[in-house]
Amino acid sequence: MSNQLPPEHLQQFVGGNFESVGKEFLQLFQQYGHLKPNEHVLDVGSGVGRMALPLSTYLSDEGSYKGFDISKEGVEWAKNNIAATHNNFQFDHVDIYNHLYNPNGTLTSTSFTFPYSDQSFNFVFLTSIFTHLMEEEIAHYLSEIDRVLKEDGTCLFTMFIVNKEAQECIQAGKSTIQFPFQVGEAYIENETYPNAAVGYDLPKMEGLINQTNLEIKELKLGSWCGRTTYTTYQDLLILNKKKQ
Repeated sequence: MSNQLPPEHLQQFVGGNFESVGKEFLQLFQQYGHLKPNEHVLDVGSGVGRMALPLSTYLSDEGSYKGFDISKEGVEWAKNNIAATHNNFQFDHVDIYNHLYNPNGTLTSTSFTFPYSDQSFNFVFLTSIFTHLMEEEIAHYLSEIDRVLKEDGTCLFTMFIVNKEAQECIQAGKSTIQFPFQVGEAYIENETYPNAAVGYDLPKMEGLINQTNLEIKELKLGSWCGRTTYTTYQDLLILNKKKQ
């Protein structure tokens, strides 16, 4: 990985543990997404390049990386420090409104079209994005992922699945997140800022995924709620396209 790291305030903006989380997810991409060095990758919510930096030493010249984010400062840093030395890396700023991260945004996440052509990616990933989106926003993002993903492509994303075990852990005081409120079928942590942390039960997510040509291939549960057997902090879903 490059020695060039973002300034501390940008590292904290995406949650800290910058290098270790990037390295961890590169392994998860290989293990569960079967990511190959020559593939074309889309990072939905690329932040300040926490995933892009380790990918810059993994993807070959035949592969490519594209990422977009609502943080203009994060995108500018990634352009200047990653894309500037890697011709196959591209970062785009998208001005989507988010009351926490981009309160002056002019676009809505339910009408935003990913700025990429159909079936252009082998691998699409979202780390801690669906944890901040409401139901109709997730439904729209899934339809866009379906559109830009190749027929044999893979999508990997993290989220909070509020299942029976998670609810029992929450009630037992083991969980890092409580999800005391509901908005529709979304479990939320903060009534004032619903997007701060959002979870869903598995049948709800399956219903949203089934509206597309995607299907769940694998579910790996996370440690966020206090369970002792887990893959990473958040729950991990791996999707493929349904065979036509």
